[in-house]
Amino acid sequence: MPEIVQWLMDWRAAQEHELRSRGISPTVNQPAPGAATRGRPKATAVSLTLESDERLGKLFVWESGSASLLFIDSKIEYTWQDQQVVTSEDDLPRILAPLLKLVEGSSIM
Repeated sequence: MPEIVQWLMDWRAAQEHELRSRGISPTVNQPAPGAATRGRPKATAVSLTLESDERLGKLFVWESGSASLLFIDSKIEYTWQDQQVVTSEDDLPRILAPLLKLVEGSSIM
């Protein structure tokens, strides 16, 4: 998991200026440290959040590399989901491209 967290942190750092100039705010959230409590499993996914106006995009990546993408546009009440697999840092631009287009508002699939 540490390498996946690093890949997302590196991607955000490299893209942050351009994203902010396009009105998109990127945030990476790491899994909380600790163990499962009260019968609940410990959160093991790292997430990348992309926000712009009334649009929200999230990428969740688990230790296995399994990734879930979620997009919500609250203004037009539109949602989109996809499943991918992240095997290397080089996968991120391809996986994130449709999510970025949706968050930016340049595409509604």
